[in-house]
Amino acid sequence: MTDQTPSSETSPAASRLAPEVIVDWLVEEAPRLEAGAFIDGLGWRLRRAGMPLDRMMISLRMISPNLLAAGFVWRPFQPIGYFTYDYADRDKGFYEHSPFKVVHDTGEWLELDVAQTPDERFGIIPDLKEEEIRHYLVVPLWFTVGPPNSLSFATKAPQGFSDADKALIKRILPALANVLEIKRLRRTLDELLATYVGTGPAAQIMDGVVHRGEVVRIDAAMMMADLRGFTALSTRLPVEETADLLNRYYDAVVPAIVAEGGEVLKFIGDAVLAIFPAEPVGAPDACARALRAAEAAMATEIEPVVVDGEPHTIQFGIGLHFGEAVYGNVGSGNRLDFTAVGRDVNVLARISQLCSVLQRPLLASESFVGGLGEADGAFASLGGHSARGLSDPLYVFEPAAEAATAIVTEPNPVAAVSGERKDPPPETVVFPAAAGSA
Repeated sequence: MTDQTPSSETSPAASRLAPEVIVDWLVEEAPRLEAGAFIDGLGWRLRRAGMPLDRMMISLRMISPNLLAAGFVWRPFQPIGYFTYDYADRDKGFYEHSPFKVVHDTGEWLELDVAQTPDERFGIIPDLKEEEIRHYLVVPLWFTVGPPNSLSFATKAPQGFSDADKALIKRILPALANVLEIKRLRRTLDELLATYVGTGPAAQIMDGVVHRGEVVRIDAAMMMADLRGFTALSTRLPVEETADLLNRYYDAVVPAIVAEGGEVLKFIGDAVLAIFPAEPVGAPDACARALRAAEAAMATEIEPVVVDGEPHTIQFGIGLHFGEAVYGNVGSGNRLDFTAVGRDVNVLARISQLCSVLQRPLLASESFVGGLGEADGAFASLGGHSARGLSDPLYVFEPAAEAATAIVTEPNPVAAVSGERKDPPPETVVFPAAAGSA
């Protein structure tokens, strides 16, 4: 990913850029550029200013559930490299053996004559020597708040960077820091919103859907997974082990949803609510993806939790429904929650609860089974059941393979959903398969 930089900017014969021209570009144009175009434009402008730049790295600390830092590596006439530094990298000690740590600790520039620097001093030295780098500069980059970030500049030129080159870097640093802080802030905002409310709701919030009562309606296949026996287990486990139990369960469910293009809207205690939008692919595709995600989650092995010295298998049920997903802002004053509401979400919750009542791992509504259309597979009807908040019986189905080996148990009298049977024993309803749903 490189900027479409005019040939005049990359030509040795091009007129030399004054530092003020680069600063003006950083202030006026760079904030609107996509990251790759911005990095490429900066690299070439520094070369046009007379700097013998052969390698530039920008490393930024991240506020992210997965990353500690991320950045870019620029080299002339090469694709821009993107790198990340995560918690696993930290545990391997990469940062402790990095020149960035020295700069972060001291707040001062670090200059290295690469040829005279022992390989063991920093982990990057052998790579720099392989690239034939002669002079290496690492510069702290300060934002308005927080610890410093880092820039590095490297050249193959035998004479290294001149005093004029270093003065150029110092001249552009304030403007460059402002641009990078804006870009990091936007990325952090996007990522954290998506982390806590989901990608779709995050986009809605960023588009201005922030007023109480504003809602978004989409037709979607919906999925709710509900952990069984969590309340009883949580009362017998330390808080840290309870959190670990939830995370193990989420690790089985969430990746399966994401792999099929679904979106997690909400973690509701020990339940996971996700949607698979019908637009633009249509209901059969959305339902098929939701079914595959549910089956993949069910097939994932989860390490048992040990309670009072005894292992307990982690079990959960999954409800599937097709209908109108409605989500938006509810709350009071300045404290709002972006959450899912509406009749179909309520129906989905009741189906999920029926999984526990009927001791079934996976149940689907009539609208979901119908939404599969040409989908491959057989579903067995478990009849209609009365459900709290619904005036009509709630008809549910399960994969026929499950029905062939399972026996419907009597409903739990204290369950929120009544399991009263309205129909005779299960009969198999077969729907032909959609491509890829087997």
